[in-house]
Amino acid sequence: MPYSNWSLWGTVKYTSVMSLSSAHTKHAELTRSQTWYYKNHCLSLPIILDHLYFIFKATFDLGVYPQEWKQSITAVLRKPGKPNYKLAKAYRPIALLNTIPKVLTSIIAENITHLVEKHSLLPKTHFGGRPGHTTGDVVHYLVHRIKEAWQRGKAVSILFLDVEGAFPNAVTDRLIHNLRKRKIPKVYMDFIERLLPNRKTKLKFDDFMSELINIDNGLGQGDPLSMVLYIIYNADLLELVDIEDNKDAVGYVDDATILAIGDDIGETTDKLHLIMHEEGGGLTWSEDHNSRFEVSKLVLMHAVRPRQIDELETRPRLEINCQIVTEVNSYKYLGVHIDNRLQ
Repeated sequence: MPYSNWSLWGTVKYTSVMSLSSAHTKHAELTRSQTWYYKNHCLSLPIILDHLYFIFKATFDLGVYPQEWKQSITAVLRKPGKPNYKLAKAYRPIALLNTIPKVLTSIIAENITHLVEKHSLLPKTHFGGRPGHTTGDVVHYLVHRIKEAWQRGKAVSILFLDVEGAFPNAVTDRLIHNLRKRKIPKVYMDFIERLLPNRKTKLKFDDFMSELINIDNGLGQGDPLSMVLYIIYNADLLELVDIEDNKDAVGYVDDATILAIGDDIGETTDKLHLIMHEEGGGLTWSEDHNSRFEVSKLVLMHAVRPRQIDELETRPRLEINCQIVTEVNSYKYLGVHIDNRLQ
């Protein structure tokens, strides 16, 4: 049945008109080099708006997504500060998409985000990629949870997780399953199922451009939809823990952190090990979502109360997948240095 929800198509025109109005407002501030862009793009919106409206509506009425829209150029950029640029993981792929479908996916992303926020479809501790949230919220929440535990005379252990190739490794079938689980309307799930298969891209390194390459999995970093789809994709990871059982989890897009609270760091370390290894735990999520944890980058930090004397003669070690997780006293998380005494 063709989709004729007025709110979706009303958003198409509203978004475009608002963009045009914004451009007119800022026209006086344009530099000479920007004037050409304004005249050739912004002023053409009234001419193309109705055409875009019917093109976008047809993608839903006819259940199609043009193959031409599925071709992109992937700019491969160096991640700053990496020690070895001979490794693929030292680079970040950014998808440069066709502009017309990008307008459409922006509208769909805005609608899905509205539904997610209106109906509270994501964990409250999933802060990234959501309106009204910043990295500061994550840090403040972590500090609050640690201080709250200290006031009860408890110790806190924090496991900082690292997912290797988060966006490129997302599996379409699992994404659709998670969208259905979060009760995202079927019309959007059908659209995403048409959007993701049979994509092709050309890799661009400096002056080199490859031939078209098939894309089997993943979300394009550069697609307006990718952010909201990924935070739905990995939301289950944050729901592995029970806050009533002195456990918690915090997320900021693909950065996830697990907290365990107990009488001492021996108890908290055991809790973290159980969260990761139990049936349906962290490692199960990793396998089901094709999201491998890079154990060498996992970090453990025990938050110690001021003036607390550690009664353990030997500090417990956290082992995940037969590898010892590195313990630190200070860690840079989302650009903020956090130490185990909150000093």
